[in-house]
Amino acid sequence: MANLVAIINPVSGAADAPSFFAAHVRPLLADVTVVHTTDAGHAPRVLRDIQPPPTVVLCSGDGTLHEIITALAPAALSFVLVPCGTANALYASLFPPAPGQDDVEYKLQSVRAFLRGAPPIHLSLAATTIAGQVALSSVVASTSLHASILHHSEALRKTHPGIERFKIAAEQNSTKWYRARAKLLPAPSSANVQIYDPQSNAFVPHPGSTNDDPTVTLDGPFVYFLSTVNVDRLEPQFRISPLARRIPPPPSTCDIVVLRPLRDPAVKEDTPEARSAYVAKIWKVLGGAYQDGAHVRFTYNTDGKIVDDAKGLPVIEYFRCGGWEWYPHDQDEDAHLVCADGTIFEIPKNDHAVCSIDPVPHAFSVYGNNN
Repeated sequence: MANLVAIINPVSGAADAPSFFAAHVRPLLADVTVVHTTDAGHAPRVLRDIQPPPTVVLCSGDGTLHEIITALAPAALSFVLVPCGTANALYASLFPPAPGQDDVEYKLQSVRAFLRGAPPIHLSLAATTIAGQVALSSVVASTSLHASILHHSEALRKTHPGIERFKIAAEQNSTKWYRARAKLLPAPSSANVQIYDPQSNAFVPHPGSTNDDPTVTLDGPFVYFLSTVNVDRLEPQFRISPLARRIPPPPSTCDIVVLRPLRDPAVKEDTPEARSAYVAKIWKVLGGAYQDGAHVRFTYNTDGKIVDDAKGLPVIEYFRCGGWEWYPHDQDEDAHLVCADGTIFEIPKNDHAVCSIDPVPHAFSVYGNNN
């Protein structure tokens, strides 16, 4: 266990990382250097000076992992995850929670994988470029409602430190539609952008992605535009991109979940009344993500009612591709927000964001479930 460093973020989640590590993790590790972070950037500063690169026992949430990867890429680091954050999306995707599990043992699964000598799992990274600045993410890159939720939830962190703050922020932004245009780019391993077909339960080439022009253009407005790598959920029970587990993706791809309200047969135009009426359908879709990812089967009937039969027009457009471009309307401020693993960036006026998967080789990996 030489060259093993434990990074403990004492303010992650419920602020119980120090006590959990001391009681349950430290007794399992014979030789480990322990560091309690004191400020933003502390973790990567510590790890940067250690040679050869250590294995990192990370007692925190997804945010600290994002901070380390952003600062140290493309370093060769392997992570042993101890989930002590708010949502713990990467951990919950690697180790999906099961009813009746002992809470302590559940949180020790990555530690157990490391101790038994399981090979670490390579992480994919999404690189989102905005005005020359590159934001790396190992979980999510998003715009629209998800980015707005993360942006506005920060003001609620002190009063609502748990997941509840995200639900409050979602309600605050529920009537917003985001004016933008998106372009989807094929992955290196595929000649076309892929789209999920609920009837065949398979990914198929998007009809607009041809050999001559494989790029797919999506016109807004959007309610939801979210891409994931490495994960099928953003919370233990919120499986927003469930096909990442059910139909494992090829390397260097992302799954993209899109909700565009003007696809609804009942919505004729973008009006305040239409936005208010569509809110119930947004909650229906997001509620489906909490039902083991049922939203990917939702379709519209001819009247615009959402049904779970996988036979009509899909409510969600679920893509698999190599990246995307996002062009916000200049007058829509919230459409300029981009989220990369919880960090919010703003696209300047008359500019756009470009997201690509694994554009630069790296060696970040995590001890997960290899079964």
